[in-house]
Amino acid sequence: MKTLIATLALATAVPATAHATPDPVAAVRALLARNAGVTLEFLGNTGTDLFWQNDATREQISGGVGLKGTGKLQLGPTGVTASEITRVVQLSGQVLMKQEAAKGDAYFAGLLKSAGTTRMISTKGWLYHLPPKARTWLRTGRAGGGAAAYGDQIINVLEPATLAKLLSTTDRSSVTPWHKNRTTGRNQRIYTRSGMITLKELYRVSPTFREAAGTSAVGTDEIWWQYLYDDRGLPDRLVWHFRTTTKADSIGLGDNRIRSVRLATRFWDWQAKVSITAPKAAPGRGPAVDEIIDILRADDRPR
Repeated sequence: MKTLIATLALATAVPATAHATPDPVAAVRALLARNAGVTLEFLGNTGTDLFWQNDATREQISGGVGLKGTGKLQLGPTGVTASEITRVVQLSGQVLMKQEAAKGDAYFAGLLKSAGTTRMISTKGWLYHLPPKARTWLRTGRAGGGAAAYGDQIINVLEPATLAKLLSTTDRSSVTPWHKNRTTGRNQRIYTRSGMITLKELYRVSPTFREAAGTSAVGTDEIWWQYLYDDRGLPDRLVWHFRTTTKADSIGLGDNRIRSVRLATRFWDWQAKVSITAPKAAPGRGPAVDEIIDILRADDRPR
């Protein structure tokens, strides 16, 4: 994960020059047209409003969430048609979360249950979960192909219209010198674009985001994003972060229990196809708390 961790900071690059550059939106359309498959990894964290300090000893405890995972996606003409993700949730300040859960806070009660490794599969319109420490898969309901992959990602750059809108908000760009990719051995250069987009703008353009959010009251907070693609236009990495400042109708965002979010995703090993099959599963309910997307979803948390 060292490469991905480094990506959480600004990528090192030199200013872009006036030479022909690849078209990243056209490259994504080509990937969808040929039903490509891809492997990915992601790493992120969220900060909550939980904080405690002992004034005598200056001991401090804060509550937050670390998130990391790997997976694979199968693409088709309509976007992500199937996905398989393994994600690990690590909690800090659990003692504070337990105190809030004891007071009746549904969000922190659910978050405590999410700690550990969860597997998710989305295929043929169904979503499956293998919760932490469970042995039996659950078929938790109908879902679009990208649901398991993009509940955490929020920005789906594998939707051409979403990527085009994202890039239209670019305020900075750069390109690296030619260099050898340490994983593939391929000689390449990496283009970087960065800018800001609001949650509201993203909601308008992205079907994946609308499905994942489950509410239109997403607010107008700005997401800082950075998108990296190679000299073929293929996605390489996406980094984004934002702080929640806007009061909205959704309890998830309006209560500001999650104060900041940061996530980096790396794509590699583009191939003709990946194999994703539905597991044997019993009908069941999905997790009450699904971490990052709960910034946007309304829930039953008491005010």
